[in-house]
Amino acid sequence: MDIGKELKDTLKYIVLGLVLAIVINFTLGMALGAERPMMAVVSRSMEPTLNVGDLVVIKGVSIDEVKVGDIIVYYNPLSRILVVHRVIDIQEDDGRILLYTKGDNNATNPLPDQNPENPIAPPISEELLRGKVILVIPKVGLVKVWFTELVGKYGFTKVALLVLAIFMLIGMAENYLKRRLS
Repeated sequence: MDIGKELKDTLKYIVLGLVLAIVINFTLGMALGAERPMMAVVSRSMEPTLNVGDLVVIKGVSIDEVKVGDIIVYYNPLSRILVVHRVIDIQEDDGRILLYTKGDNNATNPLPDQNPENPIAPPISEELLRGKVILVIPKVGLVKVWFTELVGKYGFTKVALLVLAIFMLIGMAENYLKRRLS
């Protein structure tokens, strides 16, 4: 059992996987007109419609294509994050279209995001709109959510080494089984 070869093979497949993910993301982004065409849902704010770990596919749209009831992705400058919420109202102010949003989960989001007493986001203008959710793939984003949580808890280097060790062990076990069965 050659650990050096196993490490080299494991790193080769990890790099290949990362390159493939980047190419798919870039190609999908170009096709859908979205800077970030896929996102994993990371909070419970849209339950039961979207659950933590669901992967959403986003199409870039102009603000005048959005309707009440659409689920959109917008940049929230107050919290500096991307938010996936439903449009509950559309208003016009000085010729500008503004979207008002809310999460579907009334337990975590009882009020609109732009609640006048305590807003968690400004009204969504064209500049803040990132796109509209066009497809939901349940649970596919769980790996990303778990990885992000682990990195937040233990740091990137420890998690990367753990993932590398797991892949190496799988490869060594596979080689061992191949030799035993042949």
